[in-house]
Amino acid sequence: MENTGPSTSEDLVTLLRAGSAPREVRLFAARRLLPLDPHDSMRALLAVLAGQDPEAASVARESLRATPPDHLTAFVASGSPRSDELDLLAREADDPFVLEGVIRCRAVDDGTLLFLARTASGRPQEALIANQARLLARPALIEALLENDSLTREGRRLISELKEEFFEKEARRREAGARRAEEEVEEELLETESVEGLEEEGEDLLPEVAEGEEIASEESTRDDSEESLFIGAIYRRIGLMTIGEKIKLAYVGSKEERSILVGDANKLIGIAVLKSRAISINEIQSFASMRNLDEELYRRIAKSREWMRKPAVVLALVRNPRVPLDISLPLLKRLATRELRGVFRDRNLAPVLRNSARNLLVARRR
Repeated sequence: MENTGPSTSEDLVTLLRAGSAPREVRLFAARRLLPLDPHDSMRALLAVLAGQDPEAASVARESLRATPPDHLTAFVASGSPRSDELDLLAREADDPFVLEGVIRCRAVDDGTLLFLARTASGRPQEALIANQARLLARPALIEALLENDSLTREGRRLISELKEEFFEKEARRREAGARRAEEEVEEELLETESVEGLEEEGEDLLPEVAEGEEIASEESTRDDSEESLFIGAIYRRIGLMTIGEKIKLAYVGSKEERSILVGDANKLIGIAVLKSRAISINEIQSFASMRNLDEELYRRIAKSREWMRKPAVVLALVRNPRVPLDISLPLLKRLATRELRGVFRDRNLAPVLRNSARNLLVARRR
């Protein structure tokens, strides 16, 4: 290929995005034949795919489909992709690991997530459901997930609970508050009339009893609602934080804040949660059973001698389908016979794990 213009990769990609690159350059970019590093080569290909040249775009689409998924995931993870490039990958790629990477990438925009919420299944869908902070900040994502025909029963349950807890309950609380305000006005009018009548009859205590009962009822209602409002406020506050602020909060925050931060898409925040001095063994057991954590967090839990002394933590790691097999398989030997039977019968676990549990059960009977 002759030198047709710009020499730097940035110039080439800029020309391709602007649609002003020579047709020969577009076709070379579509076939990933330009002398660029892997990330810039992918940018050039995506620029052609999004361009106005149908023939070059068709060649680029074929090249994209022929690209190994691990190359695409590497580009998403470390190539600093733009939001429009992530959107193209979301619509053109079908590998679950690539789509999961797109969902977890900080540069992805809401339009791309809405598309994936309506179409994705498996790991990408689980990753989207796990990012509760973003779902709460963008309620349209919740509705899009519920419209997805491939939404699993477990996913639908989690999404419905989230919607119920933070949106429908809040709406009902507002309605209930408005009704209470109206009822209080009516009760005040009735009470005034009653007091006037009772004063004539000398029965002044009855209004005091009614007032005491009303106060007790209001306190009961307030106790139930304040907890939900408290958790909802934490989700919304964390959703607006920077990575640095989240890491700082992970070290010094409360139990409720740690339970939200540990599932953040950035694993550094989850690692900071595990390093918190205030963390309890019960929290570790809860984290070990979560299905939305980065694999590195499960590995750090499994490496801690202190945490692994608790049998419940060991069992939680084994029974969690998201925990890598190189962690869960060696832990089978530490389970009691009854727990091994539970692993063998759990259809959500990998067949190799269930078969190993069965073999251990057979060996123990000999």
